[in-house]
Parts: sequence; structure tokens; C-alpha cells
Amino acid sequence: MKSAYKNSVPGVLALMSFASVAASQTPVPREPNVHRSDMVGGSVTLINPVGEFGDFVDFGGGLGFFAVKGLDRDGQIGLRFDASFVVYGHERFTEPFNSRISRVQVDVSTDNFIASFGVGPQLTLGHGVIRPYFKGSIGFSYFATESSVSGTRFDNEFASTTNFDDFTFTVTGGAGLLFRVAGGRKPVSLDLSVGFVDNGETSYLRRGGIVDLPGGGVRINPIVSETDLLQYRIGIAVTI
Repeated sequence: MKSAYKNSVPGVLALMSFASVAASQTPVPREPNVHRSDMVGGSVTLINPVGEFGDFVDFGGGLGFFAVKGLDRDGQIGLRFDASFVVYGHERFTEPFNSRISRVQVDVSTDNFIASFGVGPQLTLGHGVIRPYFKGSIGFSYFATESSVSGTRFDNEFASTTNFDDFTFTVTGGAGLLFRVAGGRKPVSLDLSVGFVDNGETSYLRRGGIVDLPGGGVRINPIVSETDLLQYRIGIAVTI
């Protein structure tokens, strides 16, 4: 019995050695090298009118939103959808509800704003903590001026009207940086970007562009000019 046991040990050791070598030579399947590039995000958006637009309008601000659909396995090429809403002029004053009810006051507000939408490519470089990207788009911008009436106590709007508006086609180009601030299944990055927006020639109103006439009614004083601007965004991007 002891002899049989002693004779089996070398065989077992040889079998174990062979299995170990075979296991070390068997390729281990790996996950494909796919970097996710689908993203959504939002930002505080500031605009700096330039050229002719800068002669009539000062800085403006609002909000921006975007989504990127990844198009390649390396996570660098994507299709970007951009939207923004910025106010570049605001007026507010208080007056009687009407000529017969002067003891009730209302607030009258007028906002000049731009609502924009665009779609185009985005190229993101690298996969580290800091990733630069470049973007471009075509789309449209909606320039409008709206006035509303609300109570002076609770600020509840109960009437509004669009005083003037115009559409224009838009071409944009820009660049930005993504700074990863949180990892995990859905990494979060600080998103900083700057872009040039070519809105072409547009009709629009600026602050003071509506004049109330003494006998009732208003006079509208539109401006027609180029409406190019620089756009700055500070926001958050989430990879999904």
C-alpha cells in the first residue's frame, strides 16, 4: 500500500504541474476596449456680444443644456445636441392696474432673450482626468422680446405677450475641457467651454426698444444688425 502511494505521488505532481502550465497559457477573455462617451449636462451660460451686436447689447446670461451620443468604440467621436436660453436685456416698472383702478399696482416686466438649438460633431481627446474637446454645430436662434404683468405682492404672472421676434440660422464652433471630479459607473466632470456663435443678420429689440405712448399703445424700435457673440459655459457633464 505504501509502495503504491509513493509511486502515485510523482504522477499527481506531474499532472498538477501540467494543469498549471496549461492554465497559464490559456488566454483569459478580456472586456472589449470600449470607452463610454454618451453624456448629458447643464451649465450656466454667459454671452459676450461682439461686432455690431456688441455696439447695441451688453453681456447676457442664462442656462445651457446638452447631450452627446457616442459614435465610435474609442469614445472620442460623438454627435452633440446643444440648447440654451439667455437673457440679454431686462426692464421692470410699476404702474396702476388701469386708468380706472389706480389704487391697485402691477409690475410690468420686459425680457429680451435668445433661445438657441444646434446639432453637430464633438471630438474628445484622451481618457484621463482632463480631456479637451472640440465641437461645432448648425441650428437656429430665436430672438424675442416678451412683456408680462404680475402682482406686486406675490409676483404671479397673469398676462403676457410677445412684442417682437425673429428666427435666424446659426453656425457655432468651440472648444472645452472636461475635469473629472467623480468616478464610478457614471463619472461626473466639470465642464468649461468657450464658443463663437455666428447668428448672421437678425432683427431684434434691446433694452428700451419699446416706448409706451401717452395716448396708449407702444412704439417698437427694432434693430437690424449682425448678431455674433462669444459664449462661455461653466457646468457639469455626466457620462452615462
